[in-house]
Amino acid sequence: MSKDYYDILGVKRGASAAEIKKAYRRLAKQYHPDKAKGDKNAEEMFKKVSEAYAVLSNKEKRAQYDQFGHDAFRQRFSQEDIFGGADLRDVFREFGFGDDAFSQIFGFGAGGRGGRARFESGPGGMGGFGFGDIFGQGGPAKGQDVSTEMTISFHEAIHGGERQLTMRVSGRPKTVNVKIPPGIETGKKLRVKGAGAPGAPGGPAGDLYIEITVAPDPTFTREGADLIVDAPVKFSTLILGGEISVATLEGPRAINIAPGADPAKRIRIKGAGAPRLGGAGRGDLYVNLKVQTPRHVTGEQKTLAEKLAQAGL
Repeated sequence: MSKDYYDILGVKRGASAAEIKKAYRRLAKQYHPDKAKGDKNAEEMFKKVSEAYAVLSNKEKRAQYDQFGHDAFRQRFSQEDIFGGADLRDVFREFGFGDDAFSQIFGFGAGGRGGRARFESGPGGMGGFGFGDIFGQGGPAKGQDVSTEMTISFHEAIHGGERQLTMRVSGRPKTVNVKIPPGIETGKKLRVKGAGAPGAPGGPAGDLYIEITVAPDPTFTREGADLIVDAPVKFSTLILGGEISVATLEGPRAINIAPGADPAKRIRIKGAGAPRLGGAGRGDLYVNLKVQTPRHVTGEQKTLAEKLAQAGL
């Protein structure tokens, strides 16, 4: 069976909250251990559909699940994280199970606070079956992860640096120091451990995930670790060859143009591009030759151009 939460509940990825709840109510009733006593497969399915519903019924958790995918999501979050804040009591009541059944499975009464479920087995409940048997004992809950966005300059993306980011977490202002690694690109995410929402008493804080946008640069265009730059060149230099100046990250650099150079072909300067994220070398710099033409043609230039045209150039 697929591990994907949407497949487990039998709903489409764009399913509404009502559709997700309806699917869970149907499956939870089908696989509830009180209806299938001694059936280990049913117990396992009850665990899976409850886990899937705990994530997909929560807007923030669902968004992170859609973003990271199943395997990465399960690696990032513990069972306590997944079931933190999940309230399944109203669903239980809808398909006819009373507060006692809820207490036996979740370890506290339906009249209790609607916070995180502690995964404990109730005394003698459901033939010895309880969430504690499936998930293990619960502990202090880790705080929710927080996501935000940050735009940095091209210079910061190339050379790295440090920023102070002020945001609101759990309704309070919070300032976080963010280290920017050299070579980061638009769309990449930075993680600041422990900078998310506070956990339950005794539990660790969640993490902060920052999606990066790199502002455009007037000189360089970026393609991964490679950079592209335009360099002006005279028509006479293309014919006769010569030397031109090219902008690089380290400043202007002289390069040679071979006689008869084709302006449609890029010139590659190996290792002069952006640093690769993680320190694995640098990309390359590609130079686009842009032929210069005078805005105001003098009489001499016009005469020379006519002679070039007569010569087939």
